[in-house]
Amino acid sequence: MKSNKLSLSIGLLCSIMLLFAFVPKADDPIEKLVGALQKWADTNPQEKVYLHMDKPYYALGDTIWFKGYVTIGSRHQLSALSGALYVDFITEQDSVIRSLKLPITTGMVVGEFALGDDFKEGSYRIRAYTQWMRNAGEDYFFDKTFTVGSPTSENVVTKADYQYNEVGNKPVLTAVLNYTNDDGKALADKDVKYQIVIDKKVVQTRSAKTDALGSLRISIENDKRVNLSGSYIRTIINDVQRDFPIKAGLTPNDVQFFPESGNLVAGLPSRVAFKAVGVDGLGTSITGKIVDEANNDVAQLTTLHAGMGSFLLRSEAGKTYTAKITLANGTTKTVALPKVVDDGYVLSVYQPNKDSILVRIGASAKQVAAAPNVGFIAQVSGETIFASPVKIAKATTSIWLEKKLFPSGIAQFTLFSNTGEPLNERIAFIRNNDHMQLNVKTAKTMYKGKEQVAINLDAKDSKGKSVAGTFSVAVIDESKVPVDENAESSIFSNILLTSDLKGYIEKPNYYFANQTEDADKALDNLMLTQGYRRFAWKEIAAGAIPKPVFAAEGLGFGVSGQVMNLGGKVSPNATVDLVSLRSRIAKQTTADAEGKFKFDGIFLTDSVRFAVQGRSAKGSDKVKILIDTLPKLRMNKNPNMGDISTNITGTLKAYIENGRKLDDIYEKTGQLDKVQRLKEVRIKARRIKEDANINPQGMFRVPEASADQVLKFGDDAANCITLAMCLQARIPGVRVETNLGYTKLVSSRGALGLILDGRKIDDPDQMSELLDGGIQPEDVAKIVVVRTNLALINTLGGDGNGYLLIMMKVGTSRKQYNPAIANISPKGFNKVREFYSPKYDQPSQNQLPDLRTTVYWDPRVKTDAEGKSTFTFFNADGPGSYKVIVEGINAAGELGRQVYKYTVQ
Repeated sequence: MKSNKLSLSIGLLCSIMLLFAFVPKADDPIEKLVGALQKWADTNPQEKVYLHMDKPYYALGDTIWFKGYVTIGSRHQLSALSGALYVDFITEQDSVIRSLKLPITTGMVVGEFALGDDFKEGSYRIRAYTQWMRNAGEDYFFDKTFTVGSPTSENVVTKADYQYNEVGNKPVLTAVLNYTNDDGKALADKDVKYQIVIDKKVVQTRSAKTDALGSLRISIENDKRVNLSGSYIRTIINDVQRDFPIKAGLTPNDVQFFPESGNLVAGLPSRVAFKAVGVDGLGTSITGKIVDEANNDVAQLTTLHAGMGSFLLRSEAGKTYTAKITLANGTTKTVALPKVVDDGYVLSVYQPNKDSILVRIGASAKQVAAAPNVGFIAQVSGETIFASPVKIAKATTSIWLEKKLFPSGIAQFTLFSNTGEPLNERIAFIRNNDHMQLNVKTAKTMYKGKEQVAINLDAKDSKGKSVAGTFSVAVIDESKVPVDENAESSIFSNILLTSDLKGYIEKPNYYFANQTEDADKALDNLMLTQGYRRFAWKEIAAGAIPKPVFAAEGLGFGVSGQVMNLGGKVSPNATVDLVSLRSRIAKQTTADAEGKFKFDGIFLTDSVRFAVQGRSAKGSDKVKILIDTLPKLRMNKNPNMGDISTNITGTLKAYIENGRKLDDIYEKTGQLDKVQRLKEVRIKARRIKEDANINPQGMFRVPEASADQVLKFGDDAANCITLAMCLQARIPGVRVETNLGYTKLVSSRGALGLILDGRKIDDPDQMSELLDGGIQPEDVAKIVVVRTNLALINTLGGDGNGYLLIMMKVGTSRKQYNPAIANISPKGFNKVREFYSPKYDQPSQNQLPDLRTTVYWDPRVKTDAEGKSTFTFFNADGPGSYKVIVEGINAAGELGRQVYKYTVQ
């Protein structure tokens, strides 16, 4: 009976408060803020991207299959704003080695990356974004770090640990590298050559020996406490190269304290959250107590999850507080808490009931005496949920809100002065019953290897009604691919949580896979300690709403620019032609009075070369074409350093062992085209005499026998669009990158250097121009590719990425520059392969062992109006525990995820 009365009282009070909140007040600053916030949301609708990947980690030779969901707004509906999604594949050294451009259809994309033979084991990243999302910044891109292992370890197994200490007040990071063979025997007393590479610069090159346990200790000193993302230690032992990412900053164990909503205010109780981070970037457990300046105990602290926790503190005027902490390794340290302020507010948020939210405004004695009117706004991604002026007449003012008014996700609660200035802020995660209810089932729970399985999917909306939706389905053999469900990136953890927060979130799916009281407390601790800043209230209050720099990109691409005369003045009413002979595209337009022109709505399924030519209004070609380009997207440091693996073999042991078994089967049965990584074969050949018909090469000479590949162009060279595109087709594992401001050729190690007729090309603009039209492929005599011979790369002055030595035919030169013509190669949409699912419905198809880890992948599963769908596939060989992961969304923006398991004998 009491609960019913409480619910009734809450509902009545909420209704009164809501009515009070939206009474028209022409001069009310809160009304102005609500209007400005709505304008910001209309001008800057927030897109988010989530990629559902088929597995949490991979092996060399695998294909990464993914489906992308692009949502918009606070209600997570599928976006119709953008028409293209960019997906970057990034190395441990923070270099983009492949980039896809995929068409967004009804808010979704499908794609894949093949881990070819030019890749090496390590921790990689996939970053996904639309051009519109660049307005919010890289912090809100989809960015996932995952591990790629190698089935062939070359009999060297490695692991790295990091330790921090200070020597002479200088931070010293010690890397402890461990080497064993495949059988676990230590590689003792072995010579190791190593380089320390920080910010892509070699800062140390030395040799040392492993100890009796196969370990090597390397100290890294640096006066600057820098983020070492992308830095690494490269070692060579037994002629095997290994790279160890430096996944730790030059900082000790760090403990920070965060008073709820901003400050500790004298006389007011306040929750204080804390976060303890180890040298490896992961949360670390601590215990301790809070004492005042007289060493009196006032609170106890202990971590709950991922190094985070919270405690209640009633601070007093004139007192100072210190935390006495014991770290996980037994060492102790003291950390001062933020200073206590005499005047102000504390904004607290509680969720005591499933259907309500309690907001408490604590005010200092000075504020109570002044009895001011303050403003209060609760909003989610720019959608105002509640707004009202609040009269401060006592030390604590309570506001009850109905939880059903909020969508699931992060809500922002802000307190304002009577002039509209933000005073306190608190974010909280709101769980609501606004997601789809999915039911996945099979006819039985036990199957045989290679037996056909039919899975039935039943989807209902949040109200229990059958609903049509679109889903992606992955089926993996969990006995070969063990999964930590807490560490997964799911559609819930990404769309609702990590896509709105700055900084690293450790094991984000923990908060969704565990619907417990402890998980709720841990999630609130995360809200108290993590950064959230999609906009600044002061800018909104001042009406300084930033206009988007990057326009939303449609399915078709556009070309724009300006025509000027050779004297640098605009050429009004100029005629501009856009031509691509290969694609049979010919368009013409007339520039405006300022010489500006634009071509829109060109749909490309591949990168194609275009020529843009201008003529003045009188038909003269004495003009200059200037093409508009987007600002280059900077390569941000890895935001997920804690997810980088320094023990790949140990982490992926079961998966790598399965890959080795599969390779052995393929080799024994002669199916070498399916082998993930062939054992290395070194071939030596006699040096071939240099062709006398090439231009002089100067000091940069490479024997063909030492090169990775030598290319000689024939009559088909004229069919190449550009030299860059021609090389991409002829050099395995090398791809053209054109969407980052410059055209360049990249491999898994990064961008390749260029040496043209004995002259090193260091200027990125010049390199881009040469690769993208400055060199005609038919004028090239040969190209020598150097990518794996580190000694030779160093001789050429490289940083380990490799070089292309381009040798032109005698008598040829670069194409003459014509300012009236601009050659462009806009990136077209990449083609996507289909996942192959074998069938075993005929006896002849059941001859060879099937050790697949991704048993089934389908990114295009749809339920009908009755919420029903069925999909079938054949198991791989057992025994195993199969895990079915279904994720998706419906038209209302309701998310869904369901995990189902069955057994294969």
